[in-house]
Amino acid sequence: MVEKNNGRVKRVLLFIIGTIVLILGITFILAWWNFIVVLLKGSLGIIFALVGLFMLYAASKM
Repeated sequence: MVEKNNGRVKRVLLFIIGTIVLILGITFILAWWNFIVVLLKGSLGIIFALVGLFMLYAASKM
């Protein structure tokens, strides 16, 4: 009986903490939206540069 209540308490506690973290995450995303857009654009630039480098390497091996 004690283990059953213990599991239920853990589940409720995880649900509450998860909800708080989710709300904080959404708040931070909305507050820092301009920075996130810059970060995504920078990441895309790095990915395109690496893909281009890989394509040049593959073309040199043909």
